[in-house]
Amino acid sequence: MNTQSTVSAPVALLREADARMAQALDNFFQRSRIPIQDAILRAVAAQPTPSTMAIGQTCLDWLNAHPDVLSTAFAEQFRHHLARPETFTRRHDSRPAELQLLDDDMLKRQLAEAKTAALLTDPLRAEMLLLFGRIQALQRAASEDPGHADGYGPLQVMRALSRALDAQGIDSPCGTFLLQCVTAPLLDTLKHTYAALNQFLETQGIQGLFVPSTPPAPFTDPAPASPQRTTTDAGEKVLTHIRSIAARASETASSGAPSSAGAPPFPDMPHRLVDRLADWPAALSPLPGAPQTGEAAAPLLRQLQQKVRHSGTGAFDLAVLDALAGLFEYILDDPGISPRYKAEIAHLQIPALRVALVSPDFFSDDGHPARQLIDLLGLFSRRFPEHDPSHLLALEQIQAACAAIHSDPDHATETFAHAHGRLATWLADADTHLKSGLVPDVMHLEQIERQELGTLLALENLHDLTERHPAPESVLRRLENAWVPHMASLYVAEAGEGPDWRAACATLLQLFLSLQAPDDDAARELRLQSIPRINAELRRGLLAQGAAPAQLKDFFSAITMTQESWIRPAGGQQNAVASPFVPAHVSRAGIESLTRQLPATPPNDPILKQAQQLLEGDWVDFDPPFEGLAIARVAWVGVHGYLLFCDREGEQRFSLDCARLAAEIRAGHAQIPEQSLTRKAMLRLKMQLSDDSG
Repeated sequence: MNTQSTVSAPVALLREADARMAQALDNFFQRSRIPIQDAILRAVAAQPTPSTMAIGQTCLDWLNAHPDVLSTAFAEQFRHHLARPETFTRRHDSRPAELQLLDDDMLKRQLAEAKTAALLTDPLRAEMLLLFGRIQALQRAASEDPGHADGYGPLQVMRALSRALDAQGIDSPCGTFLLQCVTAPLLDTLKHTYAALNQFLETQGIQGLFVPSTPPAPFTDPAPASPQRTTTDAGEKVLTHIRSIAARASETASSGAPSSAGAPPFPDMPHRLVDRLADWPAALSPLPGAPQTGEAAAPLLRQLQQKVRHSGTGAFDLAVLDALAGLFEYILDDPGISPRYKAEIAHLQIPALRVALVSPDFFSDDGHPARQLIDLLGLFSRRFPEHDPSHLLALEQIQAACAAIHSDPDHATETFAHAHGRLATWLADADTHLKSGLVPDVMHLEQIERQELGTLLALENLHDLTERHPAPESVLRRLENAWVPHMASLYVAEAGEGPDWRAACATLLQLFLSLQAPDDDAARELRLQSIPRINAELRRGLLAQGAAPAQLKDFFSAITMTQESWIRPAGGQQNAVASPFVPAHVSRAGIESLTRQLPATPPNDPILKQAQQLLEGDWVDFDPPFEGLAIARVAWVGVHGYLLFCDREGEQRFSLDCARLAAEIRAGHAQIPEQSLTRKAMLRLKMQLSDDSG
């Protein structure tokens, strides 16, 4: 008995997770029809050629007439993938037994699948990896192959959608075009689905079971930055400037080489600066007794420039030194960093120079270990300012990390990575107590998010059924007021689209069918037999919401009146129909008129996007103070747009959604400062180089 229950529980959880994932795809086109249509029209507006307009019109016609058919095919193909992942993967990934020609349409389709999946993967990575780890643990517990833990991944979803479009007979150009237009709504669907699945598995006790399928890279940040926040443009410009200086110096040396017979055939090889740094840190350290501040150590790299300028050092190394010196000057000039933290950052100048000389991608890569450590020190300065009781303890950790970097100069990159890992772990431990105090607030906000999302999904389901199966206004009003709250409560209770939610969706569909006049006597008899069961399910759900007898009577009287219009045509009066569904065919003239209108549509709000890209641990400045806080730290980021802010100690806290925060920013009452010291300094350095070149 015990053995059987141990085996069956993981299997049941896996099958339930499969069902929830497929359920989300089974309603995708109904829920996302409007944003997909908008994406299609914008794509046509960007390239209004006859072929593009014809393809766009075909896609719009499918969406208007058959969104349910597309969704059903989508979910069915995904279920086939879950049932036979090896076959599904082999069809797309493995090489054929013999050489085959790939036509242009097939190549474009495969590129569209891969590109859209890549666009979805980066913003979904955090929730996705957590889910994959939990699924992998369940598969091992169920004695199933754990090699397909990524079966819910964006690439597999895109392949299922591609196969579904083929199965419906949609030609390849139209299918490829549609794949390119579903990116944004599919991202939203997968984001909420992954979050709901993680919440569901967490409620089942599946926690902390992530086992990476591949070993991490040697210098992977334990808390990697979001891809949305990676901005390498400034660093690329700085690196390009360094290389251009070196190239010009090389051309000058080649053109100016002496041509006499006694002269050497080649100029002297330049000295590598990294080979001559062994004795310089001690020689350039501040004098004993000098104040240990960032300002005292700031000119260190400038002193080094003076010493090596005429020593035969290569032009590239000199350009790297000059850029790094400017970068540290901007970092140490930042008023947001306290003096003691500036001193520790200043002590990293020579180790950072070693790294930049060996790997110049220090300038272009926001995720370089040395830059990550410097950015983390900036975070420490905000998190543990000098007046904070934990300031000295945090400073001791930083000093130990910097000492470890200086103790192993031959492996600077590795020591930077290890130091960053130790400091990040210490900071996570320090934040554990803070997070424990935020648990009630986080749970409350998660409850609100689930309630709102459940209500939204229920309304979308109701409106889609209304379009396909007309119902009287009186019935629709009562469904919105009574049945939608019931479905929202099911979504909250089951942490997503669980069995009761799916049963409620089926009941709602059967209810709408029962309101339609049957086509023949056989269909009429089946409808009559289904009505008692439908009404019993409706009554049970409404009673669970605490409905009073008078409310139940009012609800069922509206439904019964419509059903009796076809049960007893002569005895009942049919209510006004809400909206008969007629698939709207978009004409060529309609597309052309929209093409003229869409370019004038304002672009996405950059301020709202900035608020949506905030990460846990980021800071926001408020002036005047908001809820008593002038500087607030993001303590939690919700899936549906909520943000929980707190002070440094986590004692004062308040919540805002992204739209409200964006409104505060527009009004000049809030500002999101640059969270990365090195990125902010790189931007200033790029502007300086642009001014100098101009």
